Amino acid sequence: MPVLAVLALGLSACGGPSIEDFRQDDPDGNTACIHFVSGYTDDGAAGRTNLVKAAVHGSRSTTDAIRNAVSTDEAGTHNIIDKEAFKKACNAQGMTIK
Repeated sequence: MPVLAVLALGLSACGGPSIEDFRQDDPDGNTACIHFVSGYTDDGAAGRTNLVKAAVHGSRSTTDAIRNAVSTDEAGTHNIIDKEAFKKACNAQGMTIK
């Protein structure tokens, strides 16, 4: 019987948040920075899409420097208003954006 209890506890430890959960609920802003890197380096449609994603995630960040680089207009659309400040904040999070 004790073996079953240990096995059950071991399996329940695997039931933590998924990568998708992390991507959707990332209060530090790391997901915003990941999207920002692509948006910052790609001036095509994929880059624009990733800047929008970075702004959405950045608007929810608990990291002040990331959140403060994002503005929300009256329609609720999030935009990065200061790319240099956003880049600097992401570099401070451990990213390397040149």
